[in-house]
Amino acid sequence: MLDPYEKLILTELQRDGRASTQTLSDAVGLSPSPCWRRVKRLEEDGYITRYAAIVDGKKLGLRALAHIQVSLVDHDASSIDKFQAFIDNNEQVLECSSITGNFDYILKVAATDPESLEQFIMQSFLRLKVVRTTATTFILRQMKVSGALPVDV
Repeated sequence: MLDPYEKLILTELQRDGRASTQTLSDAVGLSPSPCWRRVKRLEEDGYITRYAAIVDGKKLGLRALAHIQVSLVDHDASSIDKFQAFIDNNEQVLECSSITGNFDYILKVAATDPESLEQFIMQSFLRLKVVRTTATTFILRQMKVSGALPVDV
């Protein structure tokens, strides 16, 4: 279990992953050395898995985001492995989740425009030969984007 200081550390680092030890210790009410040791322990114990920059996709020309629901042709290990390898190696796929309901997976995909998204689906994705059906929903506007997880739930 996490103590209150560790919860505060996780909350602060989710706000600013580049916070210095001094800034972090001031924010959570610990001196720098114990704060640093707790951060290291949170990393070693797998609570903190990595640090990353949040990049503005529009500045990169990524103006089309979509959710793609996917049903596989079958659930053989070879089909799932082929699908997983594609997901793991394709930068346009931002997220992939196994889901309940009429589809097997839902993807969040980034593209420069609707035409490039179509090309991704038709030229790359469906050519895997393991996808039975897809249903694509364009994201018109994102009202909230947060990678931060609630620490006190």
